[in-house]
Amino acid sequence: MAKKFDLKLKGYVGGWDFDTDYVDYVLDKAGENEVSVLIDSLGGSVATALSVSSAFANHGNVHVYYRGMNASAATIASMGAKHVAIEASAMYLVHKCSSIVFEWAALNADQLIQKAEEYKKTASDLEKIDLTVAAMYAKRCKKPIEDLHALMAENKWLTAQEALEWGFVDEVIDSTEDVHLTQSVATAMAAAGIPLPENMSVEADGFLAQMERLFAKWFGKKEATTVQAVAEPPVNSNNQQSSSLMKKTFVFVAAVLAAIESALPEADAEGKYLIDEPALDALEQALADADKAGKEKDDEIKALKEQLAAKDATIADKDAEIAALEAKPAAGNHQVVETGDQKPVNEDKSPFEALSETFANARKMMGQE
Repeated sequence: MAKKFDLKLKGYVGGWDFDTDYVDYVLDKAGENEVSVLIDSLGGSVATALSVSSAFANHGNVHVYYRGMNASAATIASMGAKHVAIEASAMYLVHKCSSIVFEWAALNADQLIQKAEEYKKTASDLEKIDLTVAAMYAKRCKKPIEDLHALMAENKWLTAQEALEWGFVDEVIDSTEDVHLTQSVATAMAAAGIPLPENMSVEADGFLAQMERLFAKWFGKKEATTVQAVAEPPVNSNNQQSSSLMKKTFVFVAAVLAAIESALPEADAEGKYLIDEPALDALEQALADADKAGKEKDDEIKALKEQLAAKDATIADKDAEIAALEAKPAAGNHQVVETGDQKPVNEDKSPFEALSETFANARKMMGQE
């Protein structure tokens, strides 16, 4: 019978599926009860790994199970666990931490010296982190810190048995599934500076290859000894839209398959699933839920588009109103209208004409005309 885990930590350490907040939530909910944790990760954030390790230690009753290929920060995370087990087919890698360095610029002599000083500081900080991690490894392995620091510098994969001999794990257990190294994972490992395990072939991946492995897991189908590569169409001006559609479709299909997997019953001793009437009902309900979720998202998108159209219409009306105001001729400023019976004064008159008119108005007011 497949083992049930209270917590599954996979993917990038620090990502949504290897998150400290969720770890804290599960541990708090468990109270003093034993918490079984599955780890299957190539590493990531050292800060997250240190936080997870501390959370495991504070809880005091965490049992970690390593499956697949685990490296870097993923190995640090288990240092606070009470018991650590590893599957016989799993791999284990400890190495010195690294920092992303990227510079694309033209630097003068002064700037190069400044940049070199920055790199020296970064290297010093990384060495401090390495020594801290090496001390954690040494405490669990019960070996000198110098030995662990040297092992980290070797940057090589350990088998499950080697990890046990070093003392990183307490137990090697029978594997529940084989380790698969796909082309996309191998590429990501190379980009992160993680070496590939020796004598392990790299399989093609893609939608069909993933579906073949998933159905083999569900129904006990024997996997082929070789996996035919699924050609990915090159992205160009003619197929960008179809490529984007395939990505969206795959995300939806993956979500449905995840829902189906959660609805399946326990596997038998051979790892096969018995699909009876209740299981079929559960699968049908999972598909219905996924379809409902998709429709709700479509409705939400439609409502947002309608709101956006209404805002665009309002903006268009305001633009038309502004254009009308700008087109309306402005009133001249050469006339000043005063209250009473006085007529507007024309500022275009000459000073002599204006003075004569003033005297004429004065005589009229004095009754001299």
